[in-house]
Amino acid sequence: MSMEGIENLWLLMAAIGGAIIPVAIYTGSSQKRAIVRVVCSTLLAVFLAPAIKKHYMPEADLDLQAAVSFLVGAFGLKVTILVQKILDGYAEAAANRLLGTIFKGVRK
Repeated sequence: MSMEGIENLWLLMAAIGGAIIPVAIYTGSSQKRAIVRVVCSTLLAVFLAPAIKKHYMPEADLDLQAAVSFLVGAFGLKVTILVQKILDGYAEAAANRLLGTIFKGVRK
């Protein structure tokens, strides 16, 4: 196996490890839900961590890259859910303002 392959495997293991931590801490959820959370968190880390590294830390060594992968795997799904809720609330408020402006003259 090439050095690049070993590095990619190391980063994948860090992402999976980070994704397992929240599932291990929170007991009580179903096994299927836990598997989905681990897979989604791992995918988030696999795709997002390299972009973070490339944009913010282009000269980072492998250990720092693995730490970023681990942290994105551990907290990325929660942050994504939080941002989605914020955007949903903003979009709903914007839609209400737009519809209120359009239909303010229409009465029943």
